[in-house]
Amino acid sequence: MNPTIMPGRGSATDAAPTPRRGKPAASTRRRSRKPVRRSLITIHRWSSLILGLLLVVQTTSGAILLYHADLFRLSHSSFYAHTDGPAVIDLDQAVSLVQAADPDFSVGWVGADDGIIAVGNTDFTAAYAIDPGTGRINGSASLTRGVLGLLVNVHDCAFGCVGYTGGIAALNGNPPLLDITWAAVILGGLGLLLILLAVSGAIIWWPSLRRMSHGFRVRWRKGRFARDRDLHNVIGIISVPFLLLWGITGATLELPAVKDAWLVSTGGKTVAELADDGFTPRQVPPRTPPISVTEATDAALRAVPGRLAYLMLPAEGADYYRAAIASGYSPYAHRAFYSGDIVVYVNSHDATDISVTETGDGRPVANKFYDKIFEPAHFGWLVNGWWRILWLLFGLAPLALAVTGLSTWLFKRRTRRKKRSA
Repeated sequence: MNPTIMPGRGSATDAAPTPRRGKPAASTRRRSRKPVRRSLITIHRWSSLILGLLLVVQTTSGAILLYHADLFRLSHSSFYAHTDGPAVIDLDQAVSLVQAADPDFSVGWVGADDGIIAVGNTDFTAAYAIDPGTGRINGSASLTRGVLGLLVNVHDCAFGCVGYTGGIAALNGNPPLLDITWAAVILGGLGLLLILLAVSGAIIWWPSLRRMSHGFRVRWRKGRFARDRDLHNVIGIISVPFLLLWGITGATLELPAVKDAWLVSTGGKTVAELADDGFTPRQVPPRTPPISVTEATDAALRAVPGRLAYLMLPAEGADYYRAAIASGYSPYAHRAFYSGDIVVYVNSHDATDISVTETGDGRPVANKFYDKIFEPAHFGWLVNGWWRILWLLFGLAPLALAVTGLSTWLFKRRTRRKKRSA
């Protein structure tokens, strides 16, 4: 209650000045918001000018890699040559063919991809392709070299993947007091920067409810400055959901603390609170013969019906097979080679000793959402090539924002210089 206007005192004319007394308070609030807005503009502008080039390289390379599987298959047509008849060899025979043709090739996994049987090495850097309809080896291919290997190294590793084109070993070292690599710091930092730019840009753009339509207009005939500024605003605000998706997942993939903070804030559990995904095979009698690749595959598919994406062979310290199965909804369905999302462990000496690891079992909804939708959406693996066009367009948005933002900044800078010289 206004203490200057008590009940029963005064008339309508006495109370009339009340709205006028409220105006200075509103204008004071508007004035108090201006420094905050100016600070946001300064942060948005200079962070994008200083680190914008790194961010544009990161997002543009990611936009191209949305079609990594398609580009790899297109550039390795002979690798994927196969007949459409029934298979005449199984996975065991495919492995034997590769070992006979290249005894120095250390077989680490076997799987199927786009009609061929792929036999890869333990480093996941190379693979042989076998036509299952004829049993012919199509040849080998590097999975980490060439232009695509360079783009993967840039986007996924910040040049920290030594086995890929352009790898720099020093980036695998740990910064002082941190338990992550320099490459992870760079990638996680760029993810946080993208979040900052998206949020600050949206706040700066907000035109008020009455002028909302002005925020989506482009003045094409008002000169370069007005056109580029409007394009920057419109492209930016429309792209905010995708930019936040990539920024948050980019940071959570590299910075464990950010991932834990995201999961807790959305009602999930941190990684430390979840059960470890592992397998300890039970003891078998001495001299028990090992089971074959085909037997392990059949055991895995009996446990989880679906499509075998790849099967990792037993190795030192891991006396079991590890099968990745794509069953029903698979968020990694459109990934090359490694498309499975349900893991089945099979004892290498006992096909009845198995363990199924499903990322959604016994976990909060927030964790399921992150594992099944949010993180795979970063790479576009959960949608087909046509839907990924939408991902591609928004993936190129930071490049368009950089061009239009730099254009308006240079225009204003040149205008200020002309005023000073005048």
